[in-house]
Amino acid sequence: MTDREQIKDEIKKQLNRYQDLRAEHRELLDELRQLEITMGAPSGSNWDGMPRSPGTGNPVERMAIKHLALEQRYKAQLEKLAAAQIVIEDMIEPLEPNERRLARLHYIDGLKWDSVCDKINYSWSQTHRIHSRMLDRLVAAELERRNAQK
Repeated sequence: MTDREQIKDEIKKQLNRYQDLRAEHRELLDELRQLEITMGAPSGSNWDGMPRSPGTGNPVERMAIKHLALEQRYKAQLEKLAAAQIVIEDMIEPLEPNERRLARLHYIDGLKWDSVCDKINYSWSQTHRIHSRMLDRLVAAELERRNAQK
């Protein structure tokens, strides 16, 4: 495998990874919303009639501490995901508008190629020519970046 092919595979993997990042981002936001909802919900009572020890500490306080810890963890993860998404957006920014649109539709929104063709109103072959040109530009930019670092 040549350097160009290897770089092209790396770029495709990075672009495909974006969909997973967005999905995880949405899931974490949902988790945060659920935390907010459950934090405001009253706790259930135990109606089985069995005696219980009073326990130690305030149960509402313990729950609030757990919720805060989870919230902090989710927010830290969201920041990492946002940083990774910025890297991808920076990578596709210098592309031509139709190439960026194709990249977003396929790699970011996760549309299948036939849906991408419909959205951008190009034939299958034209869509793939644009995709190939887009990948070639990204490979050239990566090679340029690597050569500049030497």
